[in-house]
Amino acid sequence: MANAGFNGSTVTFPSTAATVTSLRGISFDESAPEVSITSSTDTQGVVVAGVPMSSVTVDLVGGTTISVGDTGALGITWFDATTGGTLAGVVVIDRSISGSMDGEITSSLKLSNSTT
Repeated sequence: MANAGFNGSTVTFPSTAATVTSLRGISFDESAPEVSITSSTDTQGVVVAGVPMSSVTVDLVGGTTISVGDTGALGITWFDATTGGTLAGVVVIDRSISGSMDGEITSSLKLSNSTT
């Protein structure tokens, strides 16, 4: 049986004082590219993890004024109070808004690391 552990979670952007409203879902991903350090004398490939990148997808009910290219700090506070995090510099890299007949309008934002 599923729990309601997400309910009450919050996202802030473009500052940790600005709560994103109508939150429906959050997805956080952190990955590092595979970097080959194989030398000519190795008998098999050797890899190390490259520089990690984080991305967050935020799903909302309704439209949003947040646009591609917007930058700032992103804060996530999961309702379970044990999971959370802040990314000091992110940029919005994707925004989609959709809806259907007799249904709700939904928005999705993807944010990723930025140098700002």
